[in-house]
Parts: sequence; structure tokens; C-alpha cells
Amino acid sequence: MSRHRAAVGLLSIVLVTGSATACGGGSAAGSDGSDTLTVVAGAAPATLDPVKANVGSDNWFVNLTYDTLLRLGPDGDVQPALAVRWGYVGDNNKMFDLTLREGVTFADGTPLTAQAVADSLNYARKHGLNSATWSSAIESVTATGPLTVRIRCTTPHPVLPLLLDQIQLVGSVISPKGLADPSKMGANSFGAGPYVLDSAQTASGDHYTYTPNPNYWDKSRIRWKKVVIKVVTNPSSALDAVKTGQGDLTAVIANQADTAKSSGLAVIHAPIAFAGVNLADRDGTLAKPLADVRVRQALNYAVNRQAIAQAIFKEYGQPTTQLSLPGLDGYVPDYDNRYPYDPTKAKKLLADAGYPDGFTLRAEVQGVNGFDLLPQAVFQQWKQIGVTVNVVTDTTVGGFLNNAMSKTFPALGFAYGGLPTYLTSLDWMLPHASPFNPFASEDPRLAKMLADAAAAPQSRQPGLYREAMRYVVDQAWFVAVARQDQIFAYNDKKLTGVTVASGYLPDLAWAVAPK
Repeated sequence: MSRHRAAVGLLSIVLVTGSATACGGGSAAGSDGSDTLTVVAGAAPATLDPVKANVGSDNWFVNLTYDTLLRLGPDGDVQPALAVRWGYVGDNNKMFDLTLREGVTFADGTPLTAQAVADSLNYARKHGLNSATWSSAIESVTATGPLTVRIRCTTPHPVLPLLLDQIQLVGSVISPKGLADPSKMGANSFGAGPYVLDSAQTASGDHYTYTPNPNYWDKSRIRWKKVVIKVVTNPSSALDAVKTGQGDLTAVIANQADTAKSSGLAVIHAPIAFAGVNLADRDGTLAKPLADVRVRQALNYAVNRQAIAQAIFKEYGQPTTQLSLPGLDGYVPDYDNRYPYDPTKAKKLLADAGYPDGFTLRAEVQGVNGFDLLPQAVFQQWKQIGVTVNVVTDTTVGGFLNNAMSKTFPALGFAYGGLPTYLTSLDWMLPHASPFNPFASEDPRLAKMLADAAAAPQSRQPGLYREAMRYVVDQAWFVAVARQDQIFAYNDKKLTGVTVASGYLPDLAWAVAPK
């Protein structure tokens, strides 16, 4: 059994939408008693299909009805869930075995068997939202006995336990009835979790109602007669719902935290993501200057990270230059300030690279929920060194992702949830086309460092991943600016078990309980 610290990840900026702002629409009936948990979410789920859902913003909607093979605790421990034993077989992190819990049935009454789990994982690796990256190394999943499952990988995959937990969602086990008609999974539940979706009391996009699963294997985990998740568009309205007792828990943004505290609510927070500008065209295909590492470093030195972090995130954000969070395997403490603000040095680097008067650059940002604020602040500071940015602002997450993958923008605003470096590398550092590496940039030295780390024993992985993080930051593939906290406000007179940590969301399904 391995012990890791995971972090909430995403293939879109929806994660930060869920953890740092509010969006969506409508309202539902208010909290109707001490046996009902009412949560206010900022966005409706993209889907209730667990492996196609957005990690971060959709977890609450999915975790209530789908148990995962493993469970991540707030202290970073990987714990048993539907699997009771697990571990790598042999060396190189390419084969992984699981032993399942006996006597479990899905909510629909179907027995949970090794074959059912293998079919669910094969569906996830072929059709999941992150199948092209996070699951790309998985070659096969097979049942090796009535309650044993083996995962084989073509290349080392060192974080399979984390991939199978309730945060990353890939290990959400879907019943055979759900897999028989995947089109129904978008609006229905087919899991083995503690609750089931009550379709009659649910209005998609407005509110979602969950009731206890009578077939659940551990009835002590069922603490509520009903769980309601309301979708509320406006951040102020979302907080007002909790302040007035119409809800019990919600995510808030930085400038709401003091209001929540003064209203008598408990406020908790922990690092969740980082944001900045991705210098995606690292070979200079569209923007020739970006092929020169001196130019990319100049763009980093030209950013006053402390000023931007304070202005946008207040005390709930910290400046950084790396793609990791404290507690993760690739985090390098002294690289939060690898590029101190120095516009004079930035201008010299540009001049040395042959651009003494600067240059013009195209960039794409996402305007939903103010996600354009941070990159726009960066672009304003770049003007001081002669770099002008022509910005295209998308108004939907889907539009942003499609345009990012079109390879028509050399620079992209980004927000990205902290992950183990292996998963981050699949999105950012290896030649897999993704919204964070649309040009499939490749660096053989970096690829070798990452391959060595992935195949190494667990005890050696953090040091190797830190070396890889130092290297990619030195190469200035991106301009990371700040990491931000996820912030939650809740009624602590009613609720207990509400916990947040880096890479851990409040666990509605197993932990949040009446006080």
C-alpha cells in the first residue's frame, strides 16, 4: 500500500471554476432539516458519467453514487475502498494488482466482480476524459480471479493508486447495466456508492437529489437521509444561501472569505491550483521569438508575481514559477522564486536574443468567471519590455479548449490543478497533444528524466521529479505566476468532517456528517 499526496487535476479550467468561483444557474428547495445535507455548487456537472466528468468541479455529483477502488484521505494516505489490497508486481511500475472487497453489490443489485471492475476500467481507459494522457500507458485490465484484477502498462505508471481514487475519478466503478448503454450514464447513476440519484427530485442543471443506497456495503457511511446539491450562478447568491440556512456548504472566492467569517460561518482553505501563461509554441512555429529560451526567460523575469497574486487572490494565493504545489512529489521550494521580478534583466535577455524592441504575440484566454484577469495582468506587465499581446478571449470553456488545440495561438492563459508530476508531465512535458501542450513539444533530455523517474522505486521518485521540474522551469516552457487556494465556507454548527487539503476536497460521500 502506497502513501502519496494527490492534487485535484483537470483537463480544463473548470476545476478552478468549481473551487474558486461560482457559476451555473437556478436554485432548489432549501435545506429541510438536520437529516438533509444541502450543498451549493457553482456549476452543474458536465455529465454524471464518472470517467467523463470534470475532475474538481464534478466530484461531489459523482462521488455520492460511485465508490472508487481506492480512497484518498486528507493526510495523503491511500486507503481501501472497493479494493482491500493493491500493489505493484515486480519492478518498473508496469504491473499492478488489486484484490476486491467481498460481498459488494451495485445499487442496482448486480454483484461487484473482478470482471465488472475490469470492464469499468477498460471503459475508462478507452473513453474517459483523460484517457489520452493519464491512462495512456495502460495496455490492458483483466480479471485474474473472481475478486482479483491486474492492470498492465506499456510504460511505467507510478501513480496508479492515485488514479483510482475518488479525486481523479478513473477508479469509479460502473455497473454492467450502465456499461450496457453508456448514453444513459450522463444523467443517471450506475454505481456502488452510498447514495443513488433520485431522478424524480432532480432537475438537471438546477438541483440534484440523492437518497441512500439500500444495497450499500457499509451502511455506517450513510449519514444523511437526503443530500441535495443546488446549482447557483452568482457567487454572492451562493454564499447568501449558506448564510441564511438554505445551504450548508459552498465554495467561495477570495474576496468573500471575510464576509463568510463575519457571518459566523467556518472558512477552510488549502492550495489547489496554479495559473499563468503557457508559452505553448516552444519551437517558434507561429511566434519565432518563443523558440529562444532567452526570450521565454525574459517573459518570466518581466512579471511581478507578488503584486498579481496579492491583487487577485489576496492571502489565498502565493507567487510561484513552477507547476507543482507544496506536498507534491515535484515541488521545489526554492523554485517558487526562480524568476524574481527584474524588467531590466528581461530587456537585456530580449536584446541578446535579437529583439531589443520587443515583438508582438497572439494569445488566447478564457473570460468565464474572470479567468482572464491573471493573464491580462501579465500582458500589461510585458508591455514594459516591449512585448505586445493581441488577445482573443473565449466566453466558454469548450471554446477555449478547442481553440487551444487548434495550434493557432502561441500563448495561452492557463489554470491547472496540482497533480503528481507523472500526471502533470503527460499534459505538459511529453509529446502528447493536449490543451497544455497543443504543439506536442518534445525535449529528449526532459523525456529521459521523466522516464527514469516513472520507473524508479517510490522512495527515489520525488528527488527525480524535482530535478525534472527544475529543468522545465529553467527552460521556461511557461510563465507560472501564482498558486491559489480552494476556499470553502460552511455551517460548523450543523456539520462535522468538513476537511480540505492540497489535493483533497470535502468528502460528502464518506466524511461530512451531522454534528
